[in-house]
Amino acid sequence: MIPEKNTKRLPRSLTWSQLEPWQRDNPAILTGYRRLTNSWSQTFPTLLWWHDESGRLSLSRFCELLDAPFIQALCFPFRITSQAAPAPSAADAILLRTFLIGALTCFLCSSVFHSSLCHSRKVCLPQFLTGILTLGTVNFFPTFHHAFFCAPRLRNVYIALMMVSGSTGIYMACFPTYATPAYRRTRTYTFFACGGVALLPFVHAIWKTGWTEASASMSFRWLGIEILFYVGGALLYSERFPESLAPGSFDHIGSSHQIFHVCSMFAVLSHWVAIGQGFRYRYGEQGGVCP
Repeated sequence: MIPEKNTKRLPRSLTWSQLEPWQRDNPAILTGYRRLTNSWSQTFPTLLWWHDESGRLSLSRFCELLDAPFIQALCFPFRITSQAAPAPSAADAILLRTFLIGALTCFLCSSVFHSSLCHSRKVCLPQFLTGILTLGTVNFFPTFHHAFFCAPRLRNVYIALMMVSGSTGIYMACFPTYATPAYRRTRTYTFFACGGVALLPFVHAIWKTGWTEASASMSFRWLGIEILFYVGGALLYSERFPESLAPGSFDHIGSSHQIFHVCSMFAVLSHWVAIGQGFRYRYGEQGGVCP
């Protein structure tokens, strides 16, 4: 007698209680999780399934398209009102493109992270941190350029400091050794350093040129809007709103993590507008000439 083959297939998705401890991020998302595969060949087919990461992946890909330079130029063109203003310098083009590449890298890493979340912990976590740190490093390069337009040495110093602190953070994110409890303080101080390096140029610019000049060259209004988007999205994410009010109702669409992605997209666009305001001020109102 030939024994019958066991043709019973495991379900595609898991519930929150079936996850590994390190995967249990949000207890209000109850269903739709993918099984750990530890294999790229088994991970890629899951991208065609409808699961808890599908919404975030769609948002990340939309952000990648939105970040394309020609789309940005169509939506928010930089126009100089003064006909006598000189052409933008090579530094303007390089730093602006660096910002766009940084934003694109962040969204690409986000896509890779959410795509590979069912692969393994060692594969997905570095992608997540690398994307955030890359954008955090290059985000203010054009802003510092406009703030210290007439002091290029100071601009270069602050950009170099951002590169050093950001590169250190990325290095630590890519090596699992630094994710251990033994390096907890090192990680904490590194992120404090990144934040301090980003804040110092703003304080220096206000002290050097005054609030009005600094605000015009860096567009504090739009930077403030950017901060509101980031902080608002982060608060919703930390409080797990709205899924905490109705666990299981936002497993696939409308969760706080998805809302945070939308807020991040608008934050990047707000920063783009802030760069444009600083560009117009330096080349339009001031004609590209230092006072």
